[in-house]
Amino acid sequence: MTIKDLQIGETATIIEVGGSGALRQHFLDMGLIQGTEVTVVKYAPMGDPVELRIHGYELTIRLEDAGKIQVGAAHKEEITVKRPIEKMDIPHPGLGEGGKFHSKADENPLPDDVMLTFALVGNQNCGKTTLFNQLTGSNQHVGNFPGVTVDRKDGMIKGYENTCITDLPGIYSMSPYSSEEIVTREFLLQDKPKGIINIVDATNMERNLYLTMQLMELNIPMVVALNMMDEMRENGGSVLVNEMEAFLGVPVIPISAAKGEGIEELVSHAIHVAKYQEPPEEVDFCCADGAGEESAVHRCIHAIMHLIEDHAKKSGIPVRFAASKLAENDHLVLDKLNLSQNEKETLEHINLQMEEESGMDRSAAIASMRFAYIQRACEQTVIRPHESKERARSRRIDKVLTGKYTGIPAFVAIMGLVFWLTFNVIGAFLQSLLEQGVAVLTGMADQGLTALKVNGVLHSLIIDGIFTGVGSVLSFLPIIVTLFFFLSMLEDSGYMARVAFIMDKLLRKIGLSGRSIVPMLIGFGCTV
Repeated sequence: MTIKDLQIGETATIIEVGGSGALRQHFLDMGLIQGTEVTVVKYAPMGDPVELRIHGYELTIRLEDAGKIQVGAAHKEEITVKRPIEKMDIPHPGLGEGGKFHSKADENPLPDDVMLTFALVGNQNCGKTTLFNQLTGSNQHVGNFPGVTVDRKDGMIKGYENTCITDLPGIYSMSPYSSEEIVTREFLLQDKPKGIINIVDATNMERNLYLTMQLMELNIPMVVALNMMDEMRENGGSVLVNEMEAFLGVPVIPISAAKGEGIEELVSHAIHVAKYQEPPEEVDFCCADGAGEESAVHRCIHAIMHLIEDHAKKSGIPVRFAASKLAENDHLVLDKLNLSQNEKETLEHINLQMEEESGMDRSAAIASMRFAYIQRACEQTVIRPHESKERARSRRIDKVLTGKYTGIPAFVAIMGLVFWLTFNVIGAFLQSLLEQGVAVLTGMADQGLTALKVNGVLHSLIIDGIFTGVGSVLSFLPIIVTLFFFLSMLEDSGYMARVAFIMDKLLRKIGLSGRSIVPMLIGFGCTV
């Protein structure tokens, strides 16, 4: 039995994750690991893809991929009542603050002429681009569609001239599955920024902290920015910042990128850890005395670290990060380390021993270890919020916009309304105004040139060539602007992501993904 055999609302426990290569690793990084409960939330109107709930967040995969994940018998979803967190008066760890970990006598800051370079890293749709705008003041596009940041963008942090922050593509892990993940990983490993600002969605900690753990393994000074804390507080939730900072071993700053809250504190901590090169204090996430599988992972990773330590140093790859990736069968890292044949065979024996002791394959065991660490962190530091009114309202609207029988009619109706307003009402009205304005200017210019008795050839060039020719092209501008205005509203509202969910099956028949619907719709503005 596989996930695609489950009905809406049914829950089952994952027994085995099939597939191979980067796609299977992507499944594991998203939380689809052995022993985890998964619930089917809904199917797209065309029956594909399917939306799942796992680890407390929603995940969408295609039916073909769902058919590769074996599950047990369907049962009712277990509602776990989280025990109240015993809040202890833990003093603020003070990570990333002056006078905490070095005195004036032994501190060794970077020279003042060294540029402090930062990488802004986070999951998609966690407010990363909004934070980039707050930090740099740049007017960058802020959207609600996954993958909006497709290029590298740089900017100077406001008030700090000798700084440069790079907005990297939104990713979910450091595994080389997508081009965005490869770009981000190569930048961090090769360009070696002086610091990392990791933005985390505080309302979805389980999903976001997976990337945080991998970034900490790079041993680059970093700060964690807990975004959307205002939304967290409004809905009765909270994050015990002192406890989380002590647990992770890096500065943790609560912020609201949209409202500009906490930005100054975030910048001061980021500048400090980069200036004094204070790396994360915690990079060993597996317990030596934990459960059987976790202690097996611990021994495996540390054995690999001893095996490759000299190669990692020569290659410039952090040894802990390299060891974790080799345990996951990451061939890109393996190729860079240039191990001998004996070392490769030893590495394989270490991984086989870990698989035997843990009862899981190597990639699944590493992912399971990370999610176990995340679960411990959230249990000790996160007070979960109740469902917000906005989310409840969005869920009710989604029943119509992505419903089996209403999703496609709603899409046709919405796009029909957009095109009608663009080509027949607003766009047509603005086009008429512009044409009238161009006609008035053309008439005035014609009269002026006639009064001045300008040469007939030059007169014709100016009136017929410039005013009439350029004016006819400009007349299309109101329609294009109007269409783009409506499409941007749909994107900011989150509807375009839902359209991609609805249209994925249809577009895959012509070799495209559901996300291709966005440039296709934008293309209508270029065909007027």
